[in-house]
Amino acid sequence: MQPEYATIQSRAFGQNAAVCPVCGSTEHTSIRPVFDDRYGCPDMFSLVRCNVCGHLMTSPALAEEELGGLYSTYYPRKHVNTAELVAAASEVAGSWARLRRWWNGTNNQGQYTVSPGWVMLDIGCGSGLSLLEAQALGAQAYGIEADPNVSRIADELKLRVHIGSLHDRPFPDVSFDLIVLNQVIEHIPDPGMALDALKERLKPMGRLVIVFPNRSSLWQRISGPKWINWHVPYHLHHFDAKGFRAFAQRHGYRVIRQKTITPTIWTVLQLRALHQTPVPGVPNAMWEVKPVAEVVPSTKTSLHASSFVRLIRKLVRWAAFSSLSLFNRLIDLLGQGDSILVELQIDRSP
Repeated sequence: MQPEYATIQSRAFGQNAAVCPVCGSTEHTSIRPVFDDRYGCPDMFSLVRCNVCGHLMTSPALAEEELGGLYSTYYPRKHVNTAELVAAASEVAGSWARLRRWWNGTNNQGQYTVSPGWVMLDIGCGSGLSLLEAQALGAQAYGIEADPNVSRIADELKLRVHIGSLHDRPFPDVSFDLIVLNQVIEHIPDPGMALDALKERLKPMGRLVIVFPNRSSLWQRISGPKWINWHVPYHLHHFDAKGFRAFAQRHGYRVIRQKTITPTIWTVLQLRALHQTPVPGVPNAMWEVKPVAEVVPSTKTSLHASSFVRLIRKLVRWAAFSSLSLFNRLIDLLGQGDSILVELQIDRSP
């Protein structure tokens, strides 16, 4: 039986103290109240800053056993179309695919660093697209996902996915060349415990690729409280580059590579979000995921616009998207992008 998510109303606020993963302090200062501005979780939280190192956290911290209930209730994976996943994964190794990912900023995913013959584990594999892409690139792929909605997808696509926590020790006889956490570390209540647990699952020269939102990005500074990657209460930790490096070193890893990558679609959503006024407890229509049958426009509607008008609209959208992509590639070069990709290895120095 999947544990239910315990609302703030049914437990004492602050029941779980926020422990800073960077320095271990429990002394923090509340910055402002925050809430779920996407999917309508009704609880109110606080954004807090560690008094010692400045790391930002969501408080109260959620317990590991609450995550499955939270995600199954509010996260929109009930309508994922598996045929679309397969079609998307088939394009991963095609000509120009790597260039398109770079230009669009969608190369902020750890599975794209895999090599043929490797064994990969994706923690928080979501819909399973990353596993399909890794397989298309010649790797063996395993996944772990807290959201029980993914069980149906894994069954349909015959993917090796464990529904639960990485601490359940799934796949105990498998060692991995690559472990990936794509936009996941910020969701984990105790990310330090997670890094410690992964050491014994990596092969001697194995690599850990972690991608997470950059809370010191240019877009965060522009957007302030409306930055889409606060994403409370699902994001429990809000890292920047300096803090994450200190965090990784504290847990026995060395940073091999680190860079910022900004998906252009994130920027499109961010610009839309600046004009939104979300209400606590009310799902935001901008983030609603509908079944394919509900979002495909009818032929009758599409015929109302002439071919010329549709072409002009398409060109305008292409020009705007391309301009945003160019801008994002420039801020990524300056290390100011909206997400950070970090490649780690276990530090075996004496």
